[in-house]
Amino acid sequence: MHEEQFAAVETDRLGLGDLRIKQHPAIFKFTVDPILLAGFARIRPRASVLDLGTGAGVIPLWLTGYRGIERVTGLEIQPEVAALARENVKLNGLEERIQILTGDLRTPPPVLAAGSFDWVLSNPPYWPATTHLLPEEPALAQAKFELTCTLRDVVAAAAHFCRDGGRVGLIHLPERLTDLLSTLRHFKLEPKRLCLVQPKPGVRPHRVLVEAQKLARPGLKVLAPFPIQGADGNFSPEMVQVYRGKQLGADVQ
Repeated sequence: MHEEQFAAVETDRLGLGDLRIKQHPAIFKFTVDPILLAGFARIRPRASVLDLGTGAGVIPLWLTGYRGIERVTGLEIQPEVAALARENVKLNGLEERIQILTGDLRTPPPVLAAGSFDWVLSNPPYWPATTHLLPEEPALAQAKFELTCTLRDVVAAAAHFCRDGGRVGLIHLPERLTDLLSTLRHFKLEPKRLCLVQPKPGVRPHRVLVEAQKLARPGLKVLAPFPIQGADGNFSPEMVQVYRGKQLGADVQ
């Protein structure tokens, strides 16, 4: 995407604070999933953070703009999406705190050193390429389906970049939870926290959040299910807190 094309891109509010994000329907439309992951991760302000497949930069924007994280790096394989992420960084005045790199997590840029991050996050493609009809737009297809990387690729990269004792956070589908947990453990990332996300109370979860620690002892803490909406169809008090930039699971005011 060229700079002049950004003029036609819509600008929306990101969360309930001051952050803004530019989107393009054929290239990127953010969902609640990266926001949930950014809220779930328990990251200290000075921790080094890498977001694999950063898209238009939702997670780096959220962590620096709302959670007070001092420095976040985003890696994005699609040049036009990475360009959009950089534009969003500029839009929010966060150039000194966010770095967006264009590259493939399977053959990453040399600037990304092994074991150099305290936290690695990813909202990866959820579905294998053969399970659903692919979107016509290539950028959307790559974001939703395992066309350029698989779950194993993402977890392998996360383990590679995460320091010993560091943390990895992922959001995925509950129906792939067995794949997720077994792959994490294969790469010596021990699952430590798990939270199922429900569209509303009493219905089947549609997302799962997992935090794993590199080279840690076994021991998994399962959190209470997190509802996005309340029974009335409005956002739940818990989700409102997340949209305000609070950590997922924090006490509701």
